[in-house]
Amino acid sequence: MISPNNYINKSALKKSYNEIKIDAPWIETQVITSSEPVSIKDIDNDIERELAFYKQALEGAIEGRKNVIASGVSFSRPDDYFAEMVKSDVHMTRIRQKLVNEEQSIKASEEARRLRELKKFGKKIQVEKIQERQKKKKEELEKIKVMKKKRKGVEDTALDDDFDIALEQAAADDRPKKKQKTGKNGKRVNKDARYGFGGKKRYSKSNTADSSADFLSQFDPKNDKSFGGRKALMANKKRKFTKKRPGKTRRKSARNKK
Repeated sequence: MISPNNYINKSALKKSYNEIKIDAPWIETQVITSSEPVSIKDIDNDIERELAFYKQALEGAIEGRKNVIASGVSFSRPDDYFAEMVKSDVHMTRIRQKLVNEEQSIKASEEARRLRELKKFGKKIQVEKIQERQKKKKEELEKIKVMKKKRKGVEDTALDDDFDIALEQAAADDRPKKKQKTGKNGKRVNKDARYGFGGKKRYSKSNTADSSADFLSQFDPKNDKSFGGRKALMANKKRKFTKKRPGKTRRKSARNKK
């Protein structure tokens, strides 16, 4: 068997490679070769084949990132970089409006369904209430019929009155008893605390016939001037030692003498 190596001219290939070889930095070519060749046992196995390609690509990406960083070339997008949109603003606005309309329609349908459910629930409760009232009414009528059967054949008016009283008592027993309120109303208590407990409020400080006649009890004879108390004595002493001002004529004549 003839080996394929017999047909390969290695010296000619190396010579051609050296002729076309370019001594350029890696950043200009960005060529990366995997460390190990890809070996796949079953090429028809899609999962195994894709996994081998994934490992080879991952190794190349890691090695390429290291080479780019070593070359000092920035490859990350800056924070203030704004790329031009493929779609126009008018087109994107139309798409956004379409999405908003779809969301609003979904919310409207959900709200309508919720209202329908509430309406059905309300009707159900109303029907149950009506049925409960009818049932209660039917039970009361049955009680009356039973009592009438027991009283059947009795024509005495006194017994008829007793029958009516028994009906009233039975109806009263079926009615719910109301709780009797004890004590004052809360509103009344608040008003009493604020304004008092009733009675006349106006003219409470005005004089009456009794207070006018008993005016002496309102004064203290020890300190009041009109009753000759201590204040009256002090006022009289002060009045004695105070020089009285002369009249106008005397003051005029005194000025003329000067």
